[in-house]
Amino acid sequence: MAKVFLEKKHNIDTARNGYQIYIFQGGPPHEPYFIALDNREQVIIGPGKMIVATHVVGKLEVLV
Repeated sequence: MAKVFLEKKHNIDTARNGYQIYIFQGGPPHEPYFIALDNREQVIIGPGKMIVATHVVGKLEVLV
């Protein structure tokens, strides 16, 4: 469900280390939250865009 939600409702695009990240930002202006998926399709919810994006990139695996 989270994957479909992000595909249809994401409202922020960013990139870290060349990896495209789609993020949904919601909540009140004084207390926003950010939702993204890592490369294992696990949901990440955090209080800051940089925290969420860093977590997504931290989960990247090098394929040889």
